[in-house]
Formats: sequence, C-alpha cells, structure tokens
Amino acid sequence: MYNLELLLAGATEAALLARQREQRAHPLEPHLDGLAETSRRAYEALVRHPGFITFFAQATPIDVIESSKIGSRPARRTGQRTLADLRAIPWVFSWSQSRFFLSGWYGVGSALEALQREQPEAFALLKAQGLEWYPSKYVLTNVSTTILSADAEVMEAYAGLVEDAAIREQVMGMIREEYARTRRMLEAIWGAPLEERRPHIHRALSLRQPWLRVLHHQQIELLRTWRAQRKKEDGQAEHLLPRLLLTVNAIAGGLRTTG
Repeated sequence: MYNLELLLAGATEAALLARQREQRAHPLEPHLDGLAETSRRAYEALVRHPGFITFFAQATPIDVIESSKIGSRPARRTGQRTLADLRAIPWVFSWSQSRFFLSGWYGVGSALEALQREQPEAFALLKAQGLEWYPSKYVLTNVSTTILSADAEVMEAYAGLVEDAAIREQVMGMIREEYARTRRMLEAIWGAPLEERRPHIHRALSLRQPWLRVLHHQQIELLRTWRAQRKKEDGQAEHLLPRLLLTVNAIAGGLRTTG
C-alpha cells in the first residue's frame, strides 16, 4: 500500500507540474550523456582489472547466494565463472550484503570531478539546479542513498577475505579512492554532509548499524571457515551453509533491501 501510494503521488505530481510549465529542454540535459560516459569508463576500468573477478568472488558472499534455493532462475546463465554470465540480481545482492553497494555509485565521483575540472560553469549549474530538475535529482538522490548505505569499515572487513594481498590492495585501493571521491563530490552538490541533507535515511541506518555490524562479522567468519572446509572436500562445509544463508537473510532484513 505504501509503495503504491508513493507511485501514485509521484505520477500525479509530475503530471500536474508538466501542465504548469512549458515543455522545453533543461540546460542540464546536454551534460548528462557526458557524465554517463565518464562514469561508465571509470566503472569499466574497475571491473576489467585483472584481479577484479577474484576480488568479487572472495570479498562478497556471491558463492553463498549462488548456493541458495531462492529465485526463479539460477544465478548464472550458463554456469561460466564470468561477469557476463552472472545475472543482475545476484551481482547487486552480493555487493549489498558486503556493504559496498558498488553498482549504485562507482564512477559517479569520477564523472562529477571531471565535470567540475573541465566545465566549471556546467558544474555550477548542476550544483544550483541539479536537485530541482527531476532527472538529475533522481540520480543524485539514489546515488547518495547507496553511498550512505555503504559502510567503509565493513567493506574493509570483507576485503580481508581476499587471499591475494596484491589483488586485495589494488582493487580495494580503487574502491576506496572512488568512494571518497563520490562522497566528496556529492556533498559539494548537496552543499552539506550527506548525513545532514538525507537525515531520514541516515537515522534509519544508524539505528540498525550496531546490530548489522555484528551480523556482518559473523558472516565473514562463517565465510572464512566454510570456504576453507570446501577446499578439503570432506563434506563438512555443507553443515555451515544453513547458518550462512541465515546471515544473508538477516542482513537483507536489517538493510530492508537485497540491493
């Protein structure tokens, strides 16, 4: 009921406002394609890093999600261990479980920083009107929500599961830098810390955060033990799987989202 009311209210507001003003191109519109392209290049630079698949496989519970009996289709289309073969839902779900929320913000900071550096007038326009024009407001609001939902401390803890130190530091270094850049650029546009400009989402997450961190650390220790037992192939790993799936369910419930 709540979601239907939101949908109806949003559609009604947009329809009424559209009647009140002349339909013309917004001055921010020509800059959106450039922002999208710059953001995409930054995102692809990360996922095409030689060690990224290893990082993803070990720093998120994707293997647990693939072992779950949920969903109408398997996590992978053909079973190949590639990103192209992975379906969108387990991809986003696994990043939200480990509190990276990577697919919701990575690349945005690079795009905004490039706009500020190369087209300062356009960046000033985005800062002045970006939260008023619906298309840009929608993007900026959603990105800020995922940044607030991410947890740098928990990210580092999950990254500790990556066995190859070189891969861990290289990929996590890219993520750290982009996370800080994205938060900094968003706060430049919002004009204040995100916690102040998005108080409701910040308050909701803050109330759950202590208990979520307990769950995350339980999941991390279970993942470490479960993966070690799977390598032995002695059948003991299967006894831990229900407990791991319970942490997945608990974290999703605590976050109120699968991503």
